[in-house]
Amino acid sequence: MIKTSALSSIAAGAPSARDGVSLQLPSRASLLRRLRAGAVHQWQRPRRAQSVVLILAAWLVLTANWPLWLMLGHLDGYSGSTSWLAAIFGPLAFAGLTLLLSFSAWPRGMKAVWMLVMVLAAAGQYFMLGYGTVIDKSMVLNVFQTDLHESADLFNPRLIAELLLVAGVPGLWLAQVPVVRDGVWRNLARTLGLMLASLAVMAAVVLPSYRELAPLVRNNMSLRFMLNPANSVLAVLDAKVKPLFKHPKPFVSITAGAALGPSYVQAASAAGAGKTPLFVLVVGETGRGDHYALNGYGRDTNPELARLPVLSWHQARSCGTNTLASVPCMFSHLGKSGFESRSADYDNLLDVLQAAGLGVIWVDNQAGCKGVCERVPNFSTADRAETPAGRTLCSEGECLDEILLDGLDERIAQLPSEQRRHGVVVVLHEMGSHGPAYFRRSSPETKAFKPECTTNALADCAHEQLVNVYDNSIRYNDHVLARTIAWLQQHEGQHDVGMLYLSDHGESLGEYGIYLHGLPYAMAPEEQKHIAFIDWPGTLAARTHVDAACLGRTLDAPVTHDNLYHTVLGLMDVRSPTYRPALDAFGACRKAA
Repeated sequence: MIKTSALSSIAAGAPSARDGVSLQLPSRASLLRRLRAGAVHQWQRPRRAQSVVLILAAWLVLTANWPLWLMLGHLDGYSGSTSWLAAIFGPLAFAGLTLLLSFSAWPRGMKAVWMLVMVLAAAGQYFMLGYGTVIDKSMVLNVFQTDLHESADLFNPRLIAELLLVAGVPGLWLAQVPVVRDGVWRNLARTLGLMLASLAVMAAVVLPSYRELAPLVRNNMSLRFMLNPANSVLAVLDAKVKPLFKHPKPFVSITAGAALGPSYVQAASAAGAGKTPLFVLVVGETGRGDHYALNGYGRDTNPELARLPVLSWHQARSCGTNTLASVPCMFSHLGKSGFESRSADYDNLLDVLQAAGLGVIWVDNQAGCKGVCERVPNFSTADRAETPAGRTLCSEGECLDEILLDGLDERIAQLPSEQRRHGVVVVLHEMGSHGPAYFRRSSPETKAFKPECTTNALADCAHEQLVNVYDNSIRYNDHVLARTIAWLQQHEGQHDVGMLYLSDHGESLGEYGIYLHGLPYAMAPEEQKHIAFIDWPGTLAARTHVDAACLGRTLDAPVTHDNLYHTVLGLMDVRSPTYRPALDAFGACRKAA
């Protein structure tokens, strides 16, 4: 029998005796060391590649899919139990991610791949939670075409925290766990079994619930893009890998037959007495049409343009919801539906204008022209950073849009004299209201609405602050457009001048929990499609017999990016077999010569 004193000794870690045998119990510190050693042993226990895949899939379901879990409580057309949805989508998510990761279930060289998937998951969740972003092919293409300065606007401590949690923890584990090296055939058999099991789970979940799930998914199309990081991986494959197995589209030129119309006869005469056209097309960035006072917005976001004889169409719609989709589409002769279904690549508006004999230049204060300007002279405002204007307007690698006008006369002077003799078209590609760092898109003098949101973590700002900072960017754009008109007025002695402003797409400012832009067009809210479309007729409209008073009566008519190509050809009096009078927004107000 153990005496009471012996029990006290055991509790204290001291030796005790029973039946004459001395017992030495481990100390508390020793027990803790053994527990830690056991935990470390489990942490570092060799795992087969398939086991690693299962563990990582479970980790991703629990830590990297909060946008999906949160969305389940706010689905359109569903009033049933959220618990039922979780019981359906939980196993589906786990099986889907397991199936995806099974393609990497190989014991050699896969740790880097697994780590990359974790980083993609962390970044994807950050953008989905922080900005309501839907990750699809177009979003991935935008990422690849975004420059470093635009990318820097998206980084903040929340992204770092997301990376440390979602990718850092499994990264530490992956760095230490040995992966069992099975034979090739045995590993393939295990992987095939894992894939079949994943498919079986998915079928077992979906088939009994298909009747309820099918309409639910149809009413909430964004569910297709919510499984993280499957959305990112599949979008990258679609955007970057799939094209490698496709034949490139043939290029078809449409410049044949492009020619200058009769209004150029006098300017092209030996006497040269007539004025030549000087037209500026401003391609805006992220300009929501409903935030322009010219369109009835309740705030004074257009104090300078309101004093000028400009025309603003109230119902303008974009071709896409991101720059990569919209800019090539708006310069195409095909229109939205034709451009998206085309089987060949074609020249664009700038090529036709140049082929007709006009001088054309593109000046960029953004992340490039998306291929539109590759066959015409093009410039970047980066070359003005060290000029006096640049030192005022540029900082941290980017410039305010007024820099587009700096040195513009010198850029035009570089065009061939024969082209300049006929006329010049200048395209200015703005930074505009590009988010999320809206506070960088306006000058101190145009920050009329305060307090501003001064962070790129938009969800951290009060809605009023977010609207303030965005409206300040629109007010600054108003100033830039007014300055562009002033620059044109300085050339009225030698040229017939005019300006057209068209934004590439709109922007979400927290409506429905969505920020920024780039949602697939079919599911994008109206805020991402409604754009600004503003014309300053100047003296150029009269040159081609456009009645400005008549145009003023058409401002409630719907217009789209489809109209740009044909409107500019009509305004510039350029003849082309591709010109369609019905799509010329000014055509109904053009009088016979």
